[in-house]
Amino acid sequence: MIDFLEEVYKRKDDIIADIEKLCRIPSVLDEATANEGQPFGAACKEALDAMLEIGERDGFVCENVDGYAGHIDIGDEEAAFGILGHLDVVPCNKEGWNTDPYEVTIKNGKLYGRGVADDKGPLIAGYYAAKIIHELDLPVKMKTRIIFGCNEENGSKCMKYYFAKKPYPAMGFTPDAEFPVVYGEKAGVNFQITGEIERGNIIGIYSGTRSNIVPEVCEVYIEGNYKQYKDSFHQYLATHHLKGSVEEEGNHTKLTLVGKSAHASTPEQGINATTAMCHYLITVSENKLVQFIDECFYQDHYGEKLGIAYTGLMGPLTVNLGVLNYKNGHVSMIVDMRVPHEVNDEQLTKPIQAHLDGYGLLESHELGKALYIDPQSDLVQSLHSAYVEFTGDHTHQPQAIGGGTYAKSMPNCVAFGVEFPGTDNKIHQNNEEIAIEDLLKATAIYAKAIYNLIKK
Repeated sequence: MIDFLEEVYKRKDDIIADIEKLCRIPSVLDEATANEGQPFGAACKEALDAMLEIGERDGFVCENVDGYAGHIDIGDEEAAFGILGHLDVVPCNKEGWNTDPYEVTIKNGKLYGRGVADDKGPLIAGYYAAKIIHELDLPVKMKTRIIFGCNEENGSKCMKYYFAKKPYPAMGFTPDAEFPVVYGEKAGVNFQITGEIERGNIIGIYSGTRSNIVPEVCEVYIEGNYKQYKDSFHQYLATHHLKGSVEEEGNHTKLTLVGKSAHASTPEQGINATTAMCHYLITVSENKLVQFIDECFYQDHYGEKLGIAYTGLMGPLTVNLGVLNYKNGHVSMIVDMRVPHEVNDEQLTKPIQAHLDGYGLLESHELGKALYIDPQSDLVQSLHSAYVEFTGDHTHQPQAIGGGTYAKSMPNCVAFGVEFPGTDNKIHQNNEEIAIEDLLKATAIYAKAIYNLIKK
């Protein structure tokens, strides 16, 4: 009987070294350096090249698909099993990291750094799982195609382009979520809200850079001397157990509030700095935008105030006010929602537009697609069986989540790991981490699961 975990541990140092190589690259979307062959910027291109170099080093056939994505073929069979991972990462906050986010730090049995858990570390885990099967010369009926893109965090344009050029594998998974296996994913939608609202004493409000992250910092520029806000703002921060600052900015004041970032699919795990700030601002301003945000979003992660709350088979609809830019009276905001598959477009649009009409705001959006794979399918059951074999966990069963992954990019594909139940890898947060033991165990689970599905 093959001891996949033992085989993984033999390659521990190589696995960590390859993760370190990828995580040194700050592969955040950079439209300023986007060009032919690097549609998502220079750093994403560098990460793509680095992953291809790993496959070439190990003697596998590799292909770069116009800088959007690439693949490594392990084996030469006609049919393919797909492992889909992404090389792009979300930005890092300027403050809050205890280590250099782009230099992997090993401490207390964990790897720390942007991408170690989302998704460079898990991608390498999937790669080594397939590589082990190949190196053991096990009889298989499919090759494993490791597919990696550079735009998962900003709409997955990479996979749309890739699969317009390349065929779908017969089945597959993406190591970009949680264990156990994920058979359902809510539909994603971004509401782009714009308009003009008289600014009153608010000069500007700025928060968030990505709609799929709960904004951690909100900055406000407001008319008046800082002394008229100092006491009330500090009292508000203390009452709500928040951090922030009041600064003199010439003849006006800058207020900064620090919340807690989290993934937009689980907004209840964060503290939205924007909505928390607006809850203070309603006490010192009559600005209508501040009122709108406080009335419709403050301490509401499930759309109850907007009139769109719904809980389906995949769980509740979730809402995250992810990005806000308000300057010279112009409003630009993005609201991220994760929507159960039972909810249609009209159920969202009518209640939301009714609220927007009251403030003269407009919206545009496109409801994405949900994912549902039969929990009793061979794919789901085989993956889950491998998970149970290495964990002994019969309590946690196949699940549905709010996060959107590459699994929606192709038929017969699901999300599978890498985060174990009861752990928090701080994905999209400061000090992203993964336990080395968890990473290696996941690699063994992947090897076993892949082999179960592709063996002759």
